[in-house]
Amino acid sequence: MKRFLILMLLLGLQAPVFAADPPGNRYEKSLLETIKEIQSLNHEQALSSTRDLIKQYPHSRLGHMLYADLLLAKAEPLTEIGSGIEIDRAIQDFQYEIRQRWQHDTSPAHQAQYPENILFLADDQPYVILVDQQSSRVYVYRNQDGDLQLETDYFITIGLKGYGKQRRGDQKTPIGIYHVTRYIDGEELPDLYGEGAFPINYPNAWDVRNKRTGGGIWIHGTPSYTYNRSPWASNGCIVVSNPDFLHIDEYINPGLRTPVVVAEGVNWISRDQWLAKRQQVIELLSTWLIDWESLDHERYRRHYSRADLDAYGRDFERWDGHKRWVNRNKTWINVEYSKLNIFNYPGEQDLMLMQFEQSYRSNNLNIDSPKELYWRKTGENWQIVYEGERKFPVPDTKIVEN
Repeated sequence: MKRFLILMLLLGLQAPVFAADPPGNRYEKSLLETIKEIQSLNHEQALSSTRDLIKQYPHSRLGHMLYADLLLAKAEPLTEIGSGIEIDRAIQDFQYEIRQRWQHDTSPAHQAQYPENILFLADDQPYVILVDQQSSRVYVYRNQDGDLQLETDYFITIGLKGYGKQRRGDQKTPIGIYHVTRYIDGEELPDLYGEGAFPINYPNAWDVRNKRTGGGIWIHGTPSYTYNRSPWASNGCIVVSNPDFLHIDEYINPGLRTPVVVAEGVNWISRDQWLAKRQQVIELLSTWLIDWESLDHERYRRHYSRADLDAYGRDFERWDGHKRWVNRNKTWINVEYSKLNIFNYPGEQDLMLMQFEQSYRSNNLNIDSPKELYWRKTGENWQIVYEGERKFPVPDTKIVEN
């Protein structure tokens, strides 16, 4: 029994059913077709296919290892992947990469379902980027008149130590809601970053509140010496192959602050469930605005958490006193919103983020401002735990992953 066949059986892999082939996934399809041939005991065809694979993708380390395995299997029965390779971590990385790619290809649930994290996208946001770290995948969704349409997806690399970044240098990838802040051409960067980079605004307001440190978290390409890096290999950045970086570049617009939802894992829900959740959060936002405009302070303040509010740097008691003083001479208030984003915040229990442009009008003050509201559900009620101006600080441009 040849060693790679044993590996496939041990992994419990089933023959894949290929969905539509996005332009950025041609490499992956070729790779998985080769593994399918190995699984079918068609070793000579697999050897030929692997030659073609590494001819087309000469920097594919996984392709070269498959080819070496097939050649060695012709000489003697081999019982484990990567026999003769001394670096245990490299063997484990290859096994994990195969598993991640195969499981993605045989799990088409995301094709018909919706990601629970993305509930509403602003009209001026044509695309949103969704990172599923557990699956080593990044998805691109198109904003189709308010609906979400899956555009394409790519294999990714995340931090060497996994996900849930807490401090500078922990080699973990953040979990949260971010936005692309700029583009850096690959010619301005060391070879490590490949064709280029899109920095994101880590740490965001919620990270700062939770005392998370670090910076320099980017979406970027791959060094020239390899087609892609293994699933857990960066110092915290989100890494795609260079062909995929050049393709995802079509969907990311730093000027529009393209949203990047970085999740530990994605919870997929039906369209009906997704629409129901959207309706609930819009009703919540509308009720907050109506109660604000009513000038009934008791109705208004019930939307704010007494326990852990941070509203423009004020806790509940100071916010409450400030609002009473500000509204003492108001005779009318009108508040409207536009460019609304709503996300279920990943990695947190019952936390939601609303981002919008706020237009505030009253008898003695008119002001327009970008706003962020973080809502947390306690029992049956949603309350605001953070209110502040939506800001995009100058990104960390150090040539280092932190």
